[in-house]
Parts: sequence; structure tokens; C-alpha cells
Amino acid sequence: MRWVLLVLGLEFPALLALVDCANRPVEHFADGAPDKKAWVRWLLVGVATAWFGVGDGIVLGYYYAVVRRNTPARH
Repeated sequence: MRWVLLVLGLEFPALLALVDCANRPVEHFADGAPDKKAWVRWLLVGVATAWFGVGDGIVLGYYYAVVRRNTPARH
């Protein structure tokens, strides 16, 4: 049972990042629609590999490249 909770805990941030990316407007991405499409693909890889740590690095990259770049404090 502990392993199931551990895997779910590792997958949850990756899934939320994927949902955030899918619902974020194209204007939030540096290169527009192609950049958004690429991030969705990377985050799908991140969801598939989050249970052993690789996907969490992809999620961090998404955070710094897209989310943090579009926070109100950055404008």
C-alpha cells in the first residue's frame, strides 16, 4: 500500500502540469501553438516517467519555462 501512495504522490504533480498546459492559452508560450504542442508532448513523457523521478525534472522545466514566466510579478 505504501508503494501505491508513493507512485500516486509522484504522478500527481505531473498530471496537474499536463492539465495546466492543456488549459493554458497559446499566448503564454514563447513560440505560440508549436511550443504548446511540444510542452504537451513533453509532459506526457513526464507523466509516464514521473514514478521514477525523470518526469519530475520535466515538470520543473515546464514550471520555469512557462508558468513562472507568466506570473504577474514578472510583468
